[in-house]
Amino acid sequence: MLEILSRLQFAFTVAFHFLFVPFTIGLIIFVLIFEHKYYKTDDIKYKRLSDFFGNLFIINYAFGIVTGIVMTVQFGTNWAEYSRAMGDVFGSPLVIEALLAFFLEATFSGIWAFRKNRISKTFRLVTVWMIFIGVLLSALWIISANGFMQNPVGATWIAEEGRVVFSSFSELFFNPYSWYMFLHTNLASILLTGFIVLAISMYHIQRKYHEDTFKISAKIAAWVILISAISMPIVGYTYMNFIAAVQPDKINMITNGISAAPEVSAVLPIIVKTAFHSMTVLGTIFILFGLYVVVFYNKVHESVNLKKIAFFMIPLPYIAIITGWMVTEMGRQPWIIYNMMKVSEGISTVPVSQVLFSIILLVVFYVLLFFMDYYLSIKAIKKGFEGEN
Repeated sequence: MLEILSRLQFAFTVAFHFLFVPFTIGLIIFVLIFEHKYYKTDDIKYKRLSDFFGNLFIINYAFGIVTGIVMTVQFGTNWAEYSRAMGDVFGSPLVIEALLAFFLEATFSGIWAFRKNRISKTFRLVTVWMIFIGVLLSALWIISANGFMQNPVGATWIAEEGRVVFSSFSELFFNPYSWYMFLHTNLASILLTGFIVLAISMYHIQRKYHEDTFKISAKIAAWVILISAISMPIVGYTYMNFIAAVQPDKINMITNGISAAPEVSAVLPIIVKTAFHSMTVLGTIFILFGLYVVVFYNKVHESVNLKKIAFFMIPLPYIAIITGWMVTEMGRQPWIIYNMMKVSEGISTVPVSQVLFSIILLVVFYVLLFFMDYYLSIKAIKKGFEGEN
């Protein structure tokens, strides 16, 4: 029961945290596009779009920080044995992420939030570039840590001490698993944000608010959806080929719905298989939707039906992302560090009642956070451009 509750709590907090992470990764790319166009053309439309979506980025970035802190704390509370065993390896990317990436993105996000209208065009562009680099570096180092858990390289397992000893930083950094995951995750983030930007743009076009400006963001979003949706299965195919070589049992779960590991319940591989096929079906829908919007954009960009469809499509990329991570993490079972340490060996020896209480507390806390973020985001979207009612 303790293992199940610990896994459930971590899954819940990670899934909730990932409401914000892919959105902010993708959104800063859109802001960078708009800001770069403003710098090159001096067209006020691009500045408005950059400011508008930049404000939305700041809101969700802040909530991402809060949920990320809670998630990290669990390594000490619920996964103490794992933290002790992995500290030599896990600490390096997390420290670099905190000292380099987080400070970079946090510092320049503060400049953007409070000083973007008081700095030059050049410094505005530099600021967005620094946030973009910080966000990507943050994602890279976090995924590097996860990539080691999937494909442990650059370290040795010392069985007598029950811990991993770090031996090669370059092997950890250039772990192919991490880079496949990094690329696949970022494409998914861009795809998700494309849907959200399209829906927001369609909302303002329908209400006749700065139509010419939001037609720009709608068209860019449509192309982003199509390109990223087509790229996803291409990257995914090469990713799967690599997984087949290093995690054959995960492929067995995906294709046959069974696992060779006796510790794995019969239900889990079925969940993994279902999650994978759900993700691929959704990917096909995204490609078809992207093709439809791009090909018929001039006819449908003012369509009320497209506005409704775009709005109801927003949850689907989130579902695809979550199912993708279900395949990644559940398909690794029973290992927390593949072929080194099992999940059952990594949990803390704490009372079940404490874990159960913390889950209930976190659910209540996260529900409040969700409604706060929803309220602030919707308010910012409806408000429109700065300096206007």
